[in-house]
Amino acid sequence: MSATVALGVALLSPTLGAAGFIGANKLYTTDADFDRGTLFNVNYDAPGSNQLQISAQRTTLPTMWIANAGEDTVSKIDTATGRELARYRTGFGPAGQTGHVNHLGNAYAGAAPSRTAVDTDGNVYIANRRFDGRRVEVFKILASGGIDRNLNGVIDTSSDLDNNGVISVAETRPLGDLDGDNQVDVAELTDERIEWVVQVGPANGLGRSLCRDGDGNIWVGMFNSLQYYKLAPDDGALLAGPISSGSNSPYGCLVDGNGTLWGASLGSTLLELNTSTNALVNVWSHAAFGSDYGIAIGNNRVYQALSSGCSFVTFNPATDTFSSIASACFAALGIAVDSGGNIVAGNWGSGGVTKFSPAGAVLWSAPAQPGTGEVRGVQVDAAGDVWLIHRTSANLSKYRGTNGAALGVFPIGNQPYTYSDATGISAFSTTNPLGRWTVVQDSGTAGNVWDRIAWNSEAQGSEPAGTSIQVEARTADLEANLASATFAPVTNGAALTQVGRFIEVRATLRTDDAAVTPVLSDLLVATRVTVTACDVDRDSDIDSADLLLIRQGAGQTPTASDPRDANNDGRINVADTRYCTLRCTRASCAQ
Repeated sequence: MSATVALGVALLSPTLGAAGFIGANKLYTTDADFDRGTLFNVNYDAPGSNQLQISAQRTTLPTMWIANAGEDTVSKIDTATGRELARYRTGFGPAGQTGHVNHLGNAYAGAAPSRTAVDTDGNVYIANRRFDGRRVEVFKILASGGIDRNLNGVIDTSSDLDNNGVISVAETRPLGDLDGDNQVDVAELTDERIEWVVQVGPANGLGRSLCRDGDGNIWVGMFNSLQYYKLAPDDGALLAGPISSGSNSPYGCLVDGNGTLWGASLGSTLLELNTSTNALVNVWSHAAFGSDYGIAIGNNRVYQALSSGCSFVTFNPATDTFSSIASACFAALGIAVDSGGNIVAGNWGSGGVTKFSPAGAVLWSAPAQPGTGEVRGVQVDAAGDVWLIHRTSANLSKYRGTNGAALGVFPIGNQPYTYSDATGISAFSTTNPLGRWTVVQDSGTAGNVWDRIAWNSEAQGSEPAGTSIQVEARTADLEANLASATFAPVTNGAALTQVGRFIEVRATLRTDDAAVTPVLSDLLVATRVTVTACDVDRDSDIDSADLLLIRQGAGQTPTASDPRDANNDGRINVADTRYCTLRCTRASCAQ
């Protein structure tokens, strides 16, 4: 990698402190520079050293969202520790508010949340199925920040007050039916991490399918009315629908990288729907292989867990054919695909789990852990480990992804009932192949005015067709306050308006084709400073780095207030080098 960039996005000398980079200006261009930030699904592996590109195998965030259908809540789990981080109410149980039936312990009554979808910011969308015949409710819950609805200056949300790793009902925010219609409205939300709630579809539609497409839009399927609806992720506004699902009863869905929605049926069909045209493409029958339940995608295939049949059935969209490749047979409800393309299926009856290779061979099989019940859902986490969701025993069990070793059993809410993409592994691996690099820079000065962020000034940087690099930033005078600030898009090299001692920069690399990646070769973060003659790199001193940049610019036409034209004679030449040598702020002009 070149150590210099064009003067307009000048080379800037780093200053290192105990906490990492401290300074108003920094060019990130080497492996060591990128290591100052956080890499997520990006790498600088050879031969792509000193640059960032999307990783071939992608992971997900270290969290998981589990719906507790028997108490109308959803839990956020730290998949590294198994601790519950938060719990949110989506219905008026389990507190049993006046006028409402408390259906604690029944996953098929009342609001009964179940299906979840995670977006690439870690936010979750969840649907109440509504077994009471009312309209389906869809919620968006934020991974961080929130909506300060009561204007008290803080985000009121659930928390683990006793630090025992479980969020009790008493530690959740209340949810009451203020208008008596037994439907959740925005005005009734008191947990300010819940960004919005909308009612979707007809009465008694029964929302048993929910997924997210590559544009971030939310798809909700109605089991009873055989319809799909498309919602905007920002506010839940209806974008399209009702869209007929033909003979397919929506029972879970995922969207692949081509924008095709694949839907399970709790029967013997597979739905194919185009999320760009909002049109049904086909309903495929796999009656010869059994009845389906959960659904997963990977390896350019669709996998449906079989509650009757041999573990799972595989659909190949290239040939429009089904096959049974599983080398071990059992009744399965939950199914997932890990970042290596391996298929993981839960054994409904035994409570155990089996991992298959993409060819269907058994890689390992593990029995149920003590105290667990039926396997309702299967999830793969950020580390590649496997989680089973046990509805009847109200807990989760964890297994090492490499060999199936038991890693423990963890408590959860009543009647956990999630087998959709609760960790976001499908979102990051297939629906939205992307990677991110995030870095926090400390200017050292409160109220610092940030000047610009510029990137890919070197020839190695690239954005092939179908790819993109998006850069965003947020600022705060306290580093702890960055999380509650909002990222704003940044234009390459354009003037910024952000003010604050700390700046957090997020670069997102996206691709429509998992085999092609954009390349981030360098990224400059600079504060707004007064241009001083000779201080070419704007680091508030004059040293050998500045002299080098002046010599390299010899013969060029200076721009207005160009610090390389130190004697202001309209030329950049050896006279400027001599002029600045006499003004070095470091002994012998040492760096």
